[in-house]
Amino acid sequence: MRKLGFFFILLCLSWQGFTKETEEHSEIHDLMAYLLDPAAEAIWDSAGYVITEEGEFNLEPTDQEGWDRVKHGAKVISESSYLLSMPSRAVDDAQWVALSMALKRMGERAFEAAENEDSEELFKVGADLYQVCVACHQTYWIKEE
Repeated sequence: MRKLGFFFILLCLSWQGFTKETEEHSEIHDLMAYLLDPAAEAIWDSAGYVITEEGEFNLEPTDQEGWDRVKHGAKVISESSYLLSMPSRAVDDAQWVALSMALKRMGERAFEAAENEDSEELFKVGADLYQVCVACHQTYWIKEE
């Protein structure tokens, strides 16, 4: 339970430092904002637990529609890796493409976990996906100070 709370705190803090109202809407920004972010949220919002004053709530999908939403997000992440790897978008080729291909692997793992309705594996994949995102953001996201 503490791991999930820590995971969400890190997620919120990582995004807080990167978003600005005046942020330029580049192709990469739009790909992240409109494809990858919602797809990742579909995974992160479907694994683990949330603890509130009312009690503990399991985020695992409870029906086929929920699992299908996770599979959709997983495929979007996997296939978006190719969009990021296009020569016009590959910032420094080798490292950029390596991180993009890591997204492909994360999407494939998430899809398999959803196919198997394995919420524990989906939670692990979500944590690994988060690490890939953080690695890319730390390397390539230019923060205004």
